[in-house]
Amino acid sequence: MADTPDVTDLAARLHRTERQVRLLCLVAVALATTLTGAAMSPRHTEVLRVRGLVITDAAGRERIVLGAPLHEASQAPTLAGATGMVVLDTARRVLVALGLDNPLVFDSGKVGKRIASSAGLTIYDPRNGKERGGMGAFVDGRANVCLDYGAGEKEAACMSVAPEDAYAAVILNGMPHEPQFDRVTMFVGRDGTGSIKAFGGGKNDGGVMLRAGKGPAKIQMWDTTGKVMRDALAGP
Repeated sequence: MADTPDVTDLAARLHRTERQVRLLCLVAVALATTLTGAAMSPRHTEVLRVRGLVITDAAGRERIVLGAPLHEASQAPTLAGATGMVVLDTARRVLVALGLDNPLVFDSGKVGKRIASSAGLTIYDPRNGKERGGMGAFVDGRANVCLDYGAGEKEAACMSVAPEDAYAAVILNGMPHEPQFDRVTMFVGRDGTGSIKAFGGGKNDGGVMLRAGKGPAKIQMWDTTGKVMRDALAGP
């Protein structure tokens, strides 16, 4: 009878093991059923509908703002009237804007008004927040891609398509301190004209213009008073 306790203990352990195995089987079946049901059921995508979204940095400052319009999400003064997404610096100045009616900001911090409502991408100077360029399509039909000078309020280089495709042009303007604008240009008009122009700046504003498309081609020399000196293709 000395072996009876060992047999009883072994039987008890076997019984507990059987119960644990049954429990594990039940869990496995339940998990398999859940996973199979999830895989076979149609997927649902959650839609979040909001007027604005603000992402802040570790200090709680607004850094990325989405809004329709943006002033619904942020009180930054330059964002009034714009719709889309902007990236701000730590001083709440706009660095990049993507959307409709992106703000036109001068180096004084004041906001200007564009020639027409537009949609596009605008970049700003990280030193002072003024607009430095961008690309946009306007409601009047024009489309521009421009880069601005860092000083003053002057565009440096532009590619432009006029409303109703009247012309296409590449334009390099005079330096910020010069009164001249389209110093170097390439132009193609809907009427068939084409021209290339290169003029000096400041007091040396004479230049050369090549014209073609209407009548004989011309290469005109201009003096600093704005008068044509001669046509290089017209002979002596």
